[in-house]
Formats: sequence, structure tokens, C-alpha cells
Amino acid sequence: MAIPGVLAGASVGSRWIPPMSASPFAAPPTSVGNADAVLDGIDTRASLGPASNPNIRPMIPLGQFRDTFIIAIDDEGIAIIDQHVAHERVLFEQVMEKLTSGRMEGQRLLTPLVIEMSPAQRQTLAQHAPTLDRFGLEIDEFGGDSLRLAAVPPLLSPSQCESAVRALADDLEGLDGGSRIEDALRRIAATMACHAAVKANYPLTLDKMRYILEELRRTAYSSVCPHGRPVVLRLTRREIERNFQRI
Repeated sequence: MAIPGVLAGASVGSRWIPPMSASPFAAPPTSVGNADAVLDGIDTRASLGPASNPNIRPMIPLGQFRDTFIIAIDDEGIAIIDQHVAHERVLFEQVMEKLTSGRMEGQRLLTPLVIEMSPAQRQTLAQHAPTLDRFGLEIDEFGGDSLRLAAVPPLLSPSQCESAVRALADDLEGLDGGSRIEDALRRIAATMACHAAVKANYPLTLDKMRYILEELRRTAYSSVCPHGRPVVLRLTRREIERNFQRI
């Protein structure tokens, strides 16, 4: 199954660039490294690096619309951000960056999860077992139609494990053994990021909104999620003034 958009072969650009000069619209810094850093599944301790993309303006969150979209402003207008898609983009980049230094450490489940799967799904996961291991996923045969999941990456909660593994089997089905390892890495990272990202209809505090927006500025492809969906809808200052007949 082909995944459109960024996963088709984009490379991650360099984020090690000097930060932009101070702006009156600069977002307040997020707290890093304290006991309150983990906010209901959004880990504000994880970061993509010390510098933000100077081509993306800092945004100030004002609130949410229907607990699904973040409403924010910058010095050019108003932005409406899909919170799930934006967080998915952030997590995808964090996972891919982690993989550049080796593998992700998995966390072992107190009780391994036994999952019933079709022969095709089991074969697909077995074929990509070495790649899945780089993500901290420990999956092995458990007899019959079952697989045993013993360890998962930290970004997945126990309740997300089964659906994420099933989605991985479906997303990897189109890749054969001769496919580039980068293709499999991107597909796995995209699937895990999608399942771990904050969902629609989920209320966020301003701290969580600031964190997502600031981390979004650190990504190489912040305008689309790993599956190619748009992240931001913009209404420029000029469009606003024209609609109110000020220009």
C-alpha cells in the first residue's frame, strides 16, 4: 500500500540553523526537563533540537475550535492548525531523528500482549522484524495465528499497541524484501506517530498548544503530516482587512 506525500522519498532537511531574531510575536518558551513535562501523553521534554526554522514565524495560540483545531496568530495573520496532524508531524520527526543515532529503546510490557493476526499480516511483520526492532518493537511468533508483543517504543501507550501493530502490518504489506530500508523506516515512523499523536476532540492547555506549535517550527516539512495531509490553514492580515473593507 503506497503512502502518498512526504513518505514517497523526501529527505529531512537540516534544522541546525541560527534562530531568527526576536519578534514581538515570539511564543513563550516551554518548560523543559521538569516533573510536569509530560502532559497527558504530550512529552514536552522531547525536542527536535535547539533551533527553530527561521522561515516559519512563531505563533501565539489563542485557544481551540471544537477541541480539534488550534487557533493561533503571528505577525502576518491567523492560523488554524489541525492538532492531530501537527503533533503527528512533530512525533515523526522526533522518531526519525532518534533513529539517526541508532535505535529506539523499547519498554517491556508487564504482561506481553498476544494478538491474533492473519497469515499475511504475520508474514509481513516477520519480514520486517529487524526494522521493527530498531523502533523498540519486540514481536515474535506465539503459535497458531498469534503474535506476542513483549516491548514497545515509549511513545505508544499500552492501549495503543494492538491497533498500532495491526496498522503497521497493513502499511508495510506493499513493501517487499527488496525495498529500501528508508521506505520501511518512514512507513513505520509515520504509523507510530499517527497512533501516538493527540487526537481530535481532545482539549489542550495553552502549554500543550505552545509546545506543539514551537516543535512544529523545528521540523523540516511542517506544512504537511507524514501521510501528506495539510497541517495549517492560513488567513492573512491582508485577506482579513479586505473582507472588512479596510483596503
